[in-house]
Amino acid sequence: MLALSTSSEALQICYPKEVNVSRFLAWLIDPTQGHGLGDQALKSLLTRAGLSAQVANLSLNDRRFLAAANINTLAFSSVTVMVEAELGLPGEPRYIDVLVVDPAAKLYVAIENKFGHREGADQTRTYHKGLSALFSAYRGIHLYLDSNEKEPEDNRWIPIGYSWLTEFLAQVEQLNWVAPHVRSTMSQFRLAMQDEDDLAEGSMLGSLVTTVAGRHGDVLDTLHGLLTPNAPRSRAKDLAALVRNAGSGNEAKASVRLFQLYGRRPQIWDRCLKERKFARFYSALHKEFSQLLVDPRRVVTYFSLQEFQRLLDPELGTFWAAVMRVRQEGEHFRVTSYLSLNCVKAEFREQMLDIANAERKRNQIRQTRQSDGHITIHLGSCLAPVKAAEQAVEQLNALRVLLKDVG
Repeated sequence: MLALSTSSEALQICYPKEVNVSRFLAWLIDPTQGHGLGDQALKSLLTRAGLSAQVANLSLNDRRFLAAANINTLAFSSVTVMVEAELGLPGEPRYIDVLVVDPAAKLYVAIENKFGHREGADQTRTYHKGLSALFSAYRGIHLYLDSNEKEPEDNRWIPIGYSWLTEFLAQVEQLNWVAPHVRSTMSQFRLAMQDEDDLAEGSMLGSLVTTVAGRHGDVLDTLHGLLTPNAPRSRAKDLAALVRNAGSGNEAKASVRLFQLYGRRPQIWDRCLKERKFARFYSALHKEFSQLLVDPRRVVTYFSLQEFQRLLDPELGTFWAAVMRVRQEGEHFRVTSYLSLNCVKAEFREQMLDIANAERKRNQIRQTRQSDGHITIHLGSCLAPVKAAEQAVEQLNALRVLLKDVG
């Protein structure tokens, strides 16, 4: 825990915002920037788009364009990349988050980035109309990048989860020919946004935070009562109020001491305070599973089982093969299960893909053409805490049953 609070990697102290991610994404997919990756990121993004079930809503020519076999033969060296590009629509100005234009190929790629935000009323339809008017003679590819895996209202936009970004960054970190400072930047940015990551892997610091949150909930509840929620700039006022109202007894002295401890390591304590909201899940799952794996983030926690590690190829990475994810949404929770094929041994991939498709059909989830990445197989949204904890146990048990004969 001390190591986390003394980290010297500057980007890890930043909480990503929509505009930050958009600017980073624009830098990443621009072949002229100094990262040395050329057009690899843009090709990777378009290839992932081509795997989406939403491409069925596009024209045959656009579907053929997004095929991996075609994308990998193209060169995007002459593109221009813009952030917050105005669409020229009547009324108040409207802006697309990232716009890639290739005059030589008569192509534009529009990216609407939603980092925890919802789509505005009729937004994607209006943006599509504006972009089509601006570049009427161009092929337009419209991508909807959403951290909450929401789908756009206009089905001509292709939804892409943040898993694409974190997967691509993780791959770049492993490339020896990429400059060390670039690999470091990729790593720091990936870690800074891991609470929205769609893949989970073990973390020693995360396990320590989980332990504190699970075992010392009463202390954390007391600390929570001393602080103004979501207002780090109010800590001086919080301390003044505490000292003014505390009195002189042992309990008052203990409260002041607790506040002092918070002040020394606020980053760590803030993580613990958020994790305490998931204590119900830790308790229920630990009772049911003896070898539980836990990876906590800011607003989401991932759970898996040690027995699933047999499915992984260590040379491909450490992303968990089967995951049950719990995300807090206000007073409710979303519980989701998925299989992640990124690091699975080659001999197990086809069998796991068949399992994923069968479960998606059984749970009435739209079929996907994905053969890699993570594949959602069960969704439970807007669940009250007690129901969500029950659902978490059920989903993790279901994953165990589904995979018991694999490997």
